[in-house]
Amino acid sequence: MRLYRLLIGTVLAAVVSALLPSVTAYAVGANLIGNPSAETASGSGPASWTFDKWGTNQATSAWKDGGKDGQKSLAVTMTSRTSGDAKWMSAPVTVKPGTKYVVSDWYIGSVLTTLEVVYTNAAGKQTFVWLADAPVSAAWKQLSVEFTTPADAVKASVYHVLAKKGSLQTDLYFLAESGATDPTPPPASVQLTAPAAGATVSGTQQIAATVSADVVGVKFSVDGTDLGAEDTAAPFTASWDTKKVANGVHTVTATARTASSATAATSKVTVTVNNSTTTPPPTSPGNLIANPGVETANGSAPSGWSSSTWGTNTTTFSYLTTGHTGSRSVKTQITKYTSGDSKWSPAAVSVTPGKTYQYSNWYQSNVDSEIDVEVTMADGSEQYAYLAAAPASSAWAKVSAQYTVPAGATKITVFQVIAKVGWVTADDFSLGEYTPAQLSRALVSLTFDDGWKSQYTAGVPLLDKYHMPATYYLLTSTIDYPDYMTKAQMGDLANHGIEIASHTVTHPHLPTLTAAQVDAELKNSQADLRSWYGAGVAKNFATPYGEYNATVLSTAKKYYRSHRSTDEGYNTKDSTDVYNIKVQNILDTTTPAQVGQWIDQAIRDKSWLVLVYHEVSATAEDPTYAVTPANLDKELLLIQQKAITVKTIDQALDEVVPQLA
Repeated sequence: MRLYRLLIGTVLAAVVSALLPSVTAYAVGANLIGNPSAETASGSGPASWTFDKWGTNQATSAWKDGGKDGQKSLAVTMTSRTSGDAKWMSAPVTVKPGTKYVVSDWYIGSVLTTLEVVYTNAAGKQTFVWLADAPVSAAWKQLSVEFTTPADAVKASVYHVLAKKGSLQTDLYFLAESGATDPTPPPASVQLTAPAAGATVSGTQQIAATVSADVVGVKFSVDGTDLGAEDTAAPFTASWDTKKVANGVHTVTATARTASSATAATSKVTVTVNNSTTTPPPTSPGNLIANPGVETANGSAPSGWSSSTWGTNTTTFSYLTTGHTGSRSVKTQITKYTSGDSKWSPAAVSVTPGKTYQYSNWYQSNVDSEIDVEVTMADGSEQYAYLAAAPASSAWAKVSAQYTVPAGATKITVFQVIAKVGWVTADDFSLGEYTPAQLSRALVSLTFDDGWKSQYTAGVPLLDKYHMPATYYLLTSTIDYPDYMTKAQMGDLANHGIEIASHTVTHPHLPTLTAAQVDAELKNSQADLRSWYGAGVAKNFATPYGEYNATVLSTAKKYYRSHRSTDEGYNTKDSTDVYNIKVQNILDTTTPAQVGQWIDQAIRDKSWLVLVYHEVSATAEDPTYAVTPANLDKELLLIQQKAITVKTIDQALDEVVPQLA
C-alpha cells in the first residue's frame, strides 16, 4: 500500500526459481506473449493488446510512458463501479491441452486485482478462469502462478483484471510452457518465529514456529527439556514459563516431524531470560544515526547520507544552509510526478531483532509525506514498511514513530518519503532503542472496520463466546448493500457490548477531498449513526485506509473524541496520541502466534494494543485484509488465556487519558 523501491532482477531466468519458491524446479519455455512489455506500437496503441471492459462502470485505459522495463506499460483506471471489470488482454496464443504453463507479470495496483486466463476450445467456446489475487502494491511487484490447461484448450489469453474503483498498471508479461525436472520434494523445514533470536524474555513466553507443508507435528524444548507434548496442528505453538529456569542465556529448539521422520528438521535460537524482581531504569543508548543534524558536509551532500529516487518523476535534491537547528538541512523537491518516490536516507544502522526503536525528525513541507523503514535481513534480502504519515506543515513540525525489529533482521534505514509534486525539508534526525513509559496495566481493544455483514454473522458470535467487547467503525452508505450490515444488525451491536463508532459515509480517500467534503463525510456519518441509534454513539472515528492529513485531523477534532489510523505501533504513556491511535493490522497472512506476540509485548510494556480487523470470512471479497473465523477464534482464546484486559476504544480512553496528563 505504500511506496517502496524494489530491486530489479532478471526475469526469464528467474520466473520459476524466484517466483515459485514453493514448487519444484521447472524448465521454462520461450515466452508466448507477443509484445510482452507493450513496447511495440500498432497504430495509436500497443501491438498484440486489446482493452476490454464490461458491466456498469466508468473505466479508461492508457498506454503509459514509463514502466517496469523499457518505455511503456499498460494502465487501467476505474472511477466508478456497480458491476463488471476492465483489463488489457493479450492476443490469444496457441497452447497444448492438459499441459502445465507458468504466467507472470509486474504490476502496481491501488486496490486488489486478479490475474486471469480465458481458454478457447476448437469449437470457439471460451472459458474464463481466475488464477491468482494481486494484493495492493504501490511499487512494482511481480505476480506468478502455474496452471494446467483444460483437456480441450487450443488457445489462451491472459489478462490482469481491475474490478474495483482504483488504478492498475502492468508490464513485462510472461507465459510459457513448464515441465518438472526435479521430482524430489523439498526437504522438510521448520523456523522459529518467536521468540526472536537474541531477545530478552521474562514471565510466560509464547513460542511459535512455521513449517513446510509435509510437517505433521512440532515439539518444542528449552535446553533439551521438552515443553509438553508435541503440537500436531497449526499454528504450532507452546507456552514457556521462563520463571522455571535461571536468569541467563538459554536455547529454544523446535523439532519438526514428518510422516517418515521423527526429526525431519530443527530450528534453534538463543535468548536471555531476565526475571529480575526490580525493574531497571530506562536507558538511552544515544542516537544511532550518524550526522543526525546533517551539519557535517562531504562535498555537496551531508556526510553519511545519500539521496535516491525511483519511478517516473523529476526530482531535485538540495543541501540547504538553513535548518531547524544549526545551519544545515536537506530538501527533496519533485516538480513532475507519474510514479515512484524520492528521499534523503541516512546510512543503515545495526539493530537487534525483537527490540523496539523510536525514530523522529523535524520537517517542513507543502505536501503530505510519510516515514518508511527499509529492513535488511540476514540473508541479504530487503523488506519495507510504512511507519507514519507526515502531514504538510508550513512551520517546523516533528514526526515520530516506533518500530519493533522483526526476527532475522540485521540493519534498518528510516527515511521521510515524498511521492507527489511538492517539497519537503528535513533536519534533526534521531533513532534509538525505545523503553516506553508504562501505563498502569496492559489493555487490548478489538476494532472492526467498514461494517461487513460477516463481522455480525461470524464475528459477534465469537465475541459473545469469549464475553469480549469490541468497537465497530461503521459506514453509513452501505446499509442496503448485500455484503454489509443492515441498520437493524448495526443497531443490535450494542446488545453485545459493542461500541458503535464512525468510519465516514462512503469510505473515500479523505486527503484527496476538499475541506468541505471532508467535513461532510465526518459530520454526516456521525449524524446518521446518532439519528439511528441515539446520541451516545459515534464518539470515536477511524479514517478509511488509515489515510489522514492536517485537514482530516483538525476536522476529526471538531466531531470526535479520538481518531484511529492504521499506523502501526503500541500506545504507551509517553506516546499515546488520541488523534492518531496506533494499531496492529490483521492481514490474511497474520497468524494467531503473531497476535500472541503482540499481546505479550503489550503485557511486557504495559501498553495499549489496538487490533484492526475487516471481514471475518474464509471466502472474503478482499482476502488480503480478512481473518478466518477459525483464526479469530484462536486469537480471542489467546487473549483470554493471557488474561489481558479487553476494552472498547471509548472505555480504553477513559482509562488511558487521565494517565497522560
